Amino acid sequence: MTKTDSAFLDVHVLHAVPFSNLNRDNLGTPKQMVYGGATRARISSQCTKRAARLWLEQNTDLGTALRTRRLPQLVRERLMADEVFADDDDAKQAVVSMFANAKGKGVKKGITVEEVGSDGDGHELQSDQLTFTTTEAAAAVARVIASCKDEVLAEGFKPDPPTKKALTSALHAHNPIIALCGRMLAALPETNVDGALQVAHAFTTHTSTLELDYFTAVDDQLQLDGDEAGAGHINVGEYTSGVFYRHATIGLRQLAELLDDSEAAVAEVAGSFIRAFALAEPTGKQNSANAHTRPDLMAVTLRSDRPVSFAAAFEKPVEPGRNGGFMNASIEALHRRAALENQMYGPEGVIDSWYVESETPDVSGLGDPLDSLNDLVRVVEHNIAPTTTRSDGERAAHDF
Repeated sequence: MTKTDSAFLDVHVLHAVPFSNLNRDNLGTPKQMVYGGATRARISSQCTKRAARLWLEQNTDLGTALRTRRLPQLVRERLMADEVFADDDDAKQAVVSMFANAKGKGVKKGITVEEVGSDGDGHELQSDQLTFTTTEAAAAVARVIASCKDEVLAEGFKPDPPTKKALTSALHAHNPIIALCGRMLAALPETNVDGALQVAHAFTTHTSTLELDYFTAVDDQLQLDGDEAGAGHINVGEYTSGVFYRHATIGLRQLAELLDDSEAAVAEVAGSFIRAFALAEPTGKQNSANAHTRPDLMAVTLRSDRPVSFAAAFEKPVEPGRNGGFMNASIEALHRRAALENQMYGPEGVIDSWYVESETPDVSGLGDPLDSLNDLVRVVEHNIAPTTTRSDGERAAHDF
């Protein structure tokens, strides 16, 4: 690796979101938090990370991942599709037996599989825990079962060491998506992946209150029949709005170890994630709000020492400007915080930093200004892998 060998890549975003409910709790209320004694709207880290992961899977060539309890059912369906077993009951027994033997050192019980169904009859195999793996895992496990299809149906089946290794290897597989997000599987701790990505909970830079939306739904048939006036349904929805500060960190050394120390691969994943973090949106109640906006500021800092969030810039809630609006004041507060960090702790931990924004602040502490998101991605990729950065032609498919 280059000078970024042990670096952390910090990504900071300021994003104005209008009337919406992108991430709600169990009661349907937009998530909130208290910071600096003020109530803020919040979007959970899990919500943000999932939106970014799905964007990466849909818009890049980094691969796809699957988090599901239905992996045993997918293996069962692949066995039948490949005609490994003539009888579905045999396929079912083979899957249950094989997953029961999928356990790591120090783990007494493997992955428990049972047949369940919403109708109570039982028609689908599900495991007792979510498995986060590649979309190719089902086919790989099916091949392992096919290699010992007679033995696996025997009572008291125990796979021999090569078969056990092949099975765990199929579940151990990871791609750049899993390298970023990480994986934990209790039955197979050796398949765990310590993800290189950390995502903070997003929150509004200012005080935010809930807005109530009283709405009605008309019963069309009653209206046509003229039998009744008024609404067929009445309810209240809760929404919020504001300028959100979002922050994420990628440990580049950790990512490199998961990607065979390939500078080119690390650069591509880092650049793609910057795009995803800027452009991906949670989908909560978007049909009701259509709150599709893009950030006003994106900043990236390469650090050699440790990740640094600038959340403290907003510990004191930002006040609206003279003509209203929180974005300009939020941008200035973020720049001031970055400049203060550099002054207090020195610039030694900062390898380089850049930013793109819609407004020009009175102060500048986020590094070198750039013109576009594409420029930001290119300069980051080049700093991670100077000699292997993708050409314009290779990059074009992902530029927006």
